[in-house]
Amino acid sequence: MNTGYEQHLEWVKKRRAELRQKLAKLFPEPADLSLEIGCGHGHWMADFAAAFPEKQCLGVDLIGDRIERAEKKVARAGTSNARFLRGEAFEVLDLMPDHVRLNEVFILFPDPWPKKRHWKNRLFSQKFLSELAKRCRPGVRCYFRTDHDPYFEWAEEVVAEQDLWSREHEFVWPFERETVFQNRAESYQSLVVVKL
Repeated sequence: MNTGYEQHLEWVKKRRAELRQKLAKLFPEPADLSLEIGCGHGHWMADFAAAFPEKQCLGVDLIGDRIERAEKKVARAGTSNARFLRGEAFEVLDLMPDHVRLNEVFILFPDPWPKKRHWKNRLFSQKFLSELAKRCRPGVRCYFRTDHDPYFEWAEEVVAEQDLWSREHEFVWPFERETVFQNRAESYQSLVVVKL
């Protein structure tokens, strides 16, 4: 009889196999992607994809309902270069086919996990930058934006303490489209790092 832990491991194994299969089906051939992690209902990514029809775009979010809404949004708009996928960021990066590379990455208003005991859950971390680097050629940029000042300071420290990415102090944000969280924010800060 399986213990709860063994059942959990089986569930994780099945989930990862399904995610690997979905990624292989979405990208059967070599691809350079514009990736948004935490795409929500897909407003930003749908507009980005429409503005740059030559780019292949992927939006990733943990919540299935958000992905369904995002897919409906691009279907109604007739946008053929945007895809959406339910998945956890680290698993998506790990399970992408080897022939898929990232051209640019966007992390817009991620959960700041403001309580100290939850900081380990913050996406923007040294571990994340390390995993992301495996999918990026030199020169690829990661765009990070938050309305939570302590998270921004955290991100600055994360970048300063690693050597795979370099901070760009002067940059042009490649595409402006107000997100739901940006609309609610009194102010926000942006950080851009480039893969070395």
